[in-house]
Amino acid sequence: MNQNVIIENGSLSSITDHIDQQIIKRIFLVTGKNSYAASGAEKKLGTLRRNFEIIHYNDIGEIPEISKIKEGAEIFKNSDCDIVIAAGGGSVIDTAKSINIMSSHDCEAEDIVTGKKKISVKGKDLIAVPTTAGSGSESTHFAVVYSGINKYSIADEFILPEIAFIDPELTYSLDPHITAVTGIDAFSQAAESYWSVNSNKESREYSREAIKLILKNLKKCVNKPDENSRYNMCMASNLAGRAINITKTTAPHALSYAMTSHFGIPHGQAVCITLPEFLEFNYHLTDENISPGIDKNEHRNHMDELSLLLGYRNISDAKMFMKEFFDSLGLKIKLSDLGIKGTDDLKIISENINTERLNNNPRKLSKEELERILLEIY
Repeated sequence: MNQNVIIENGSLSSITDHIDQQIIKRIFLVTGKNSYAASGAEKKLGTLRRNFEIIHYNDIGEIPEISKIKEGAEIFKNSDCDIVIAAGGGSVIDTAKSINIMSSHDCEAEDIVTGKKKISVKGKDLIAVPTTAGSGSESTHFAVVYSGINKYSIADEFILPEIAFIDPELTYSLDPHITAVTGIDAFSQAAESYWSVNSNKESREYSREAIKLILKNLKKCVNKPDENSRYNMCMASNLAGRAINITKTTAPHALSYAMTSHFGIPHGQAVCITLPEFLEFNYHLTDENISPGIDKNEHRNHMDELSLLLGYRNISDAKMFMKEFFDSLGLKIKLSDLGIKGTDDLKIISENINTERLNNNPRKLSKEELERILLEIY
């Protein structure tokens, strides 16, 4: 499905121009509790209330929880709304995507989440309005869902929003830490997409441009943001989202979910902490550890390209640069600094790895190698 992507400062104020008022009468609006007003989205979307009836759902937490998705889907089903608008970060947009899909199927939400029931029906049109620069959820055909401490991902072309409405002004209020955590999620997506088993020419082009923009703009966005750096980070986030829409993510994301669900570590921080280790790990492929479908020489060339994007010819130097880059943004590079305590906690992480994402990694990961990597960053 082709998506209309609009990225322009101040563009959200003209959103009504993209909604057919002859057809659309009632809007289901999904937002965060605090970010909606803080980002300026509430003010910019004020024209909606003057032209349409709004059903507003904002009971959303830090992660997309199935209980909240089911609650929202029930309200949506009974609302007689004609379109969905999601304004918020990745959790809000993923929640809205799931609400839209769940409400269009006559089955339990758990059946779709676990794959027991396939997605077969398109929901209403969805407009995604990101208020952070990092998740890229506005341009992906999948959505993350948490059920307790278990993480799932649903994927189908029907999930992709029809319009991605990206107004960089909505990110101006983000504090330095949120800016860093969300921005580094986009960086991790772009890097992982580059080495994914599903990587192709198009996805690598998106990744390349995203990485270049992030390296030039994220530190400035964290320390002394301006209009240009905020705009470029929004562009980078969208490009990284387009990249993983093709390739999906790999080992760092596979390990991150347990860190978030069990220990409350923010998603971007959880992803990036293993990224330097897997940069080096995935460089060294052999006939014994290579994942199916990967050409060893072609993969090595791609990893060399990625290393050069980071400014280094040697993969070990590129790995060290990554760590220094993360540290300069105020992010942690050791698990012990994030509240992880001893081997019992490391075992929880290793035993709850997301195998679906791990299968996209170019190098197979043994239990012993995983334990070594976790100890290395502990």
